[in-house]
Amino acid sequence: MRSKMQDFVAKGKQVLIGRGDSKKTWKLCVRCGNTIAHQTSMPADYSNLKSCLKGRYPGCKIQVMYEAGFSGFWLHDLLEADKIDCIVTPPNKATQEKVNKVKTDKIDARRLAKNLENGDYASCRVPDVELREDRQISRTLDQTQKNIKATKNRIRRFLDLYNLNDGFPAGAWKESYYKQLYHLKLNHSLQVNLDCHLNNLKELKKSRAILLKELLKELQALCKKLAIRNLFGLNKVVRV
Repeated sequence: MRSKMQDFVAKGKQVLIGRGDSKKTWKLCVRCGNTIAHQTSMPADYSNLKSCLKGRYPGCKIQVMYEAGFSGFWLHDLLEADKIDCIVTPPNKATQEKVNKVKTDKIDARRLAKNLENGDYASCRVPDVELREDRQISRTLDQTQKNIKATKNRIRRFLDLYNLNDGFPAGAWKESYYKQLYHLKLNHSLQVNLDCHLNNLKELKKSRAILLKELLKELQALCKKLAIRNLFGLNKVVRV
């Protein structure tokens, strides 16, 4: 069976591969000559993927496509470094078969390979590695602020659920209102819950203060670097 596939996927042919993504395994669907030449599953490790592509399709023009997701762009970087063309497509732009609403990694791989063959896809714009790493500084601060906002919302919903919001405004709260909650005296179970929320909020604010202190200089340096990169056109992203 393998020899027939290798004869079919001859040297110099174009090989189009869709990859279905999960944390533990990758599903691959290989199309060549307007047909499925091979489907397989492997551990989610780049060495396995590279070995498969180089070993099964020597001398072929390989193109891989996968959906952008939790794993970011590192796989794209490794494939491109090994001279393997890679396209990352936004999940919300991928063409779906309307007749099939079932979603599995295997189906995703087959769909992506077919879309790649038909040219029916949109591609992400992939920033260079340095720019992606630099952006993580501001994202860390942003995520901390989102966690604080989410905790405040949980406190407000808690108060609404047990009609404990007398004396508090229905609109936006000042920080002083949250401080007043420390003086509320509730029944034991409710008090335990409120204390947990307030302690969590306190720790998040402390964490934000530490992050600001540690990362403020980094952010200032980053702003200068981005200004320089923009000046020389180094922030142009690469179309995959």
